[in-house]
Amino acid sequence: MREPGSLKRYHAKRDFKATPEPRGKPVKGGKRLRFVIQKHRASRLHYDFRLEADGVLKSWAVPKGPSRDPADRRLAMHVEDHPFDYRTFEGIIPKGQYGAGEVIVWDEGWYRLAEGEDPATEIGRGKIKFILSGKKLNGEFTLVRIKGRSGDSGDPWLLIKDHDEFVDPKYDIAKDNKSAKTGRTVESYAEDPRAPHWDSGRKAARGATKEKKSAKRDPVPVIHTPMLATLVDEPFDDDEWLFEIKWDGYRAICTVSENGKISLVSRNGLDFLGQFPELEELRGAWSTLPVVVDGEIVSLDERGRSSFQRLQGSFNRNRPSARSSDAKKYPLTYAVFDVLYADGRDLRKTPLEDRKAILERAIGDTELVLYSKHVVGDGRAFFEQAQRQQLEGIIGKRRDSTYHERRTRDWVKIKAQLMQECVIGGFTEPRGSRKGFGALLLGLYDKGKLYYVGHVGTGFDTKTLAAMTAQLKITERKISPFANDVASNTKAHWVEPKLVAQIRFTEWTRDGVMRQPAFLGLRTDKKPKECVREVAVDTDDIA
Repeated sequence: MREPGSLKRYHAKRDFKATPEPRGKPVKGGKRLRFVIQKHRASRLHYDFRLEADGVLKSWAVPKGPSRDPADRRLAMHVEDHPFDYRTFEGIIPKGQYGAGEVIVWDEGWYRLAEGEDPATEIGRGKIKFILSGKKLNGEFTLVRIKGRSGDSGDPWLLIKDHDEFVDPKYDIAKDNKSAKTGRTVESYAEDPRAPHWDSGRKAARGATKEKKSAKRDPVPVIHTPMLATLVDEPFDDDEWLFEIKWDGYRAICTVSENGKISLVSRNGLDFLGQFPELEELRGAWSTLPVVVDGEIVSLDERGRSSFQRLQGSFNRNRPSARSSDAKKYPLTYAVFDVLYADGRDLRKTPLEDRKAILERAIGDTELVLYSKHVVGDGRAFFEQAQRQQLEGIIGKRRDSTYHERRTRDWVKIKAQLMQECVIGGFTEPRGSRKGFGALLLGLYDKGKLYYVGHVGTGFDTKTLAAMTAQLKITERKISPFANDVASNTKAHWVEPKLVAQIRFTEWTRDGVMRQPAFLGLRTDKKPKECVREVAVDTDDIA
């Protein structure tokens, strides 16, 4: 017998005219299932064990908490289903309210069934075996319904740790008392006047007085432009700076609301979810909601290196779904390096190093989301390592920098490979057996005019040549868009300067032309007018 998800009992216990608790509704789950264990100091300390199933959180109250010893049989009282939004809550339910007390997210992560195919069906049968992948608990567990004693109310179950490599009879849960989400304890919330409060509007006991509601949460910011780095000419060492990998992909701001609505937007407002529908899974990738995160959409090779050219296999305007062959061949990762909103706080004025600590705790899905690690101070050695691994370069950031929606010298980039975003202003006739075109004619803007800076004929495969030729033919024009002369080996065709290409090259010549350029892909997240020659600032003017 299947036990479907239902929030009727949850709703019946709460007055939503008086409570900011999420009313919630069953949601469509992702490919993977979440679990959360909330430590709850109410009238008695207990642990709320919650498994995602059938659009809700199936919940059990475990007085002694889970154990890592198979010899322990922990009583787990099956309680009402909770909405999916409930899984991120930490804070205080005020005195006089239903469930009054402090709550922390003691553990969180993902789970999969060890037996069966549908968790709601297994629960309905009275026994569910599952494998946890959490920050504290891992391995196989069993929840099994037991017969209650005569006269007792409720639905008693047992939570049992199964035998595997994660067994630890010496584990003491009382000493493991910090939140997996924030590092805080239930005691710390009791003394915090700014702690988030949930007020259910239902009295816990007769005669109890209703206390004042909690402090307001900060509004969620809308980020129009991400913070950008200034190019500098060489690496440096400085203990006031931290250094990260420069990811080679698409910059994107991810915003997930409290009800799970997601946006993933480029620096020029492009909706990436239309191009990368599999990244809808990011709605469930965080341990706190709402959340606003800054990062880069990348495609990683077997050594964990990002490549913009590799990412092109995943970027197809006409791709119907994430199940296409390209999507499977080139899986995507969201590499994150900053958080602008989390835990009810606007973090843009918080020092960067503190923001990164909050960001690392906010990541729930470590397969889809990659935390961008950093080193402190040792920029030169980190740059040399980036060169050896053939990475694009590194980013340096002041450890105490706040977040600004503009280019700033608090963030700098040092390139190990020369890259330039160029506007396509034309193409040449192909020679020999080549199909489509011979080379793309490239330009950069200077004082509002487009100037020719070279041509590129390498970096194209047959598929790319055909797709590019079709796009170029649509935008052909009779007059050159370049303000200067263009010397080409074969007949030149001109196009409207609408497409932006990512180019790798070895150096600039004295004439301002790129030497040995190679085409890496198109950049739909960059406006043509933004393509200007990047001139490196002297490092001494920064550090």
